[in-house]
Amino acid sequence: MRIDPSAIDKSLPIPVGTQLYGLMSYALSFDDLPQGARLPSVRVLAGRLGIAPMTVAQVYQQLRDAGMVAIRPGLGAFTARATGRDEREGARMAALRADILALVARAEGLGLSVADLAAMIGALGQGRAGRVGLDLVFAGLFEAPTRDYLAAIRAVLGPRDRIRPLLLAEIEAAPAARAACAAADLVLTFVNREAQLRALVPEARVLALPFLPSRATRQALAGLDPRSTVAAVAYFEDYVAVMRPSVRAFAPQVADIRVSWIAAPDLAPVLARADAVVYASGAGAVADRLAPDIPCFEFRHAPDPAALVDRLVPLLADLRLGHSGGAAPAAHRPAPPPPAAPAPAAPAAASSPSPSPSSSPSPAPARRRAARRRSAAAE
Repeated sequence: MRIDPSAIDKSLPIPVGTQLYGLMSYALSFDDLPQGARLPSVRVLAGRLGIAPMTVAQVYQQLRDAGMVAIRPGLGAFTARATGRDEREGARMAALRADILALVARAEGLGLSVADLAAMIGALGQGRAGRVGLDLVFAGLFEAPTRDYLAAIRAVLGPRDRIRPLLLAEIEAAPAARAACAAADLVLTFVNREAQLRALVPEARVLALPFLPSRATRQALAGLDPRSTVAAVAYFEDYVAVMRPSVRAFAPQVADIRVSWIAAPDLAPVLARADAVVYASGAGAVADRLAPDIPCFEFRHAPDPAALVDRLVPLLADLRLGHSGGAAPAAHRPAPPPPAAPAPAAPAAASSPSPSPSSSPSPAPARRRAARRRSAAAE
């Protein structure tokens, strides 16, 4: 992990430790860091950034509490390791890739192209996936971006799968939202929100997905005028320090980047001096404070396509196997107890036909479907 010392802005009215936490949690969530990778020591990182070692140590503790860092006494800090289940799934994916390469070679020996083989597999796979539908939830932060995330995720779902959006604020406040997460086959969220979600719904099966800056965001940043003064506005105060390096990564031609956040007391003068404005998800209200001729766009993220294929798709296959009466997936957790008289939940974003139960389902999926029926009845 490399953090640009210039990203820490000591002139901001935000504690240096808060800025460092935002930078590191963002890097751990959105950068392609391998699990179990060693992080800089407290002393090395403090010296590199010119801040107190105690501040760095406190940030590492906060990251550990958020489930993003593992601290090993005498060895240092490391990116959070994969669980045993994740390691088993990774091994299965490696074996599957070897099988695919062998199948491609066999198809080519028969005169079939890779496209022909993919079409055959796709037709067979749609038929199998169509027999079992899964109930998924995406736990997001803001409504509009979450809808876009669901559109990307649906591309790898089966025709009878359904996925609904729930905001973390809803899950925290509403028993029915927590019941929906507990009853779902799988709950998806961001890497830096996984610990929060698990604390809210301990019985939920959670998969944290990495995200990347969207293509539209990268293109908009690349098109900024090099002579412009750009205001980069965060929603969360913790992530103000993230905005400058994030913009600079895709707009290296821009030298003058001013950062602020949506509730900052000095936001108005920052916007007044800007020739263009980039805002984080959730901070869209900043657009209402600009003249019509000032370019303004959102720094939007999207699910990492590689993670959808390598992590989500194999897990969905395991879940379908459990629903269809085959062997239950490894480390499949027991179904949650039924919720007690939940309040009405937020409406679902999509409603595809409910899957028909298998004639001989395994016990855990059967209990999970019963929990979903009870949750739906309460709604």
